[in-house]
Amino acid sequence: MKPITAGLVAAGTACALFATPTLSHNYMEMLRGPAGYMADIEVRVAHGCGESPVNQVRVKIPEGMFRVRAFENRDWDIEVKMRPVDPPVPGYVGQPITETVDEIIWSNPKSALPITMHEGFKFRGRLPDEPGRILFFRTLNYCEEGDDLYVDLPEENININDEDFAEKFDAFMRATATPSPYMILYKPSLPQYPWEWTSQDIRDAAISDVSMDVDTTIVIDAAE
Repeated sequence: MKPITAGLVAAGTACALFATPTLSHNYMEMLRGPAGYMADIEVRVAHGCGESPVNQVRVKIPEGMFRVRAFENRDWDIEVKMRPVDPPVPGYVGQPITETVDEIIWSNPKSALPITMHEGFKFRGRLPDEPGRILFFRTLNYCEEGDDLYVDLPEENININDEDFAEKFDAFMRATATPSPYMILYKPSLPQYPWEWTSQDIRDAAISDVSMDVDTTIVIDAAE
């Protein structure tokens, strides 16, 4: 199975996608993300391995995502694994980025995550500036007994601009018990920070567009 990159998201198609049930899968708290923004991200773990509680969660960071940092979690130990960036890419204040976070690991909890509870695992990073791309966050749950690996990706290259995109993506989500949690990148209406609003048109938009970049994600309860 392979990762996919897709074109721009049409509003109607996106709505159809959000109706896809997550069943009991791991899933993203935010199913849509603003391309190019620094964003707070949360992967939610919905259950244990059968009757066994979760005591380790590993999240693979997608290619093209940089400046990743995990949030402090006083109930779990947090380990970060790095991978090289070759060739380096420009980073904050012009400093080249030569390595980036490859994987975040939460382990050794004060108490294992009960099978009847959800928990969110949070981190922050700059999303790729690629509107329409689908980011897959492969996630591995390890339990006191067994594991539950949400790592499956579509076998075919699904394009969001395809008329049958929603049908194909829904079919993928239903075909596997362990799909990778995903996020679709959309083109934000404004740059993220006020100091980036350099033109009068942008400043006017910031004042008049009361809905600017409001996250309209429909969060689907994974217990459904």
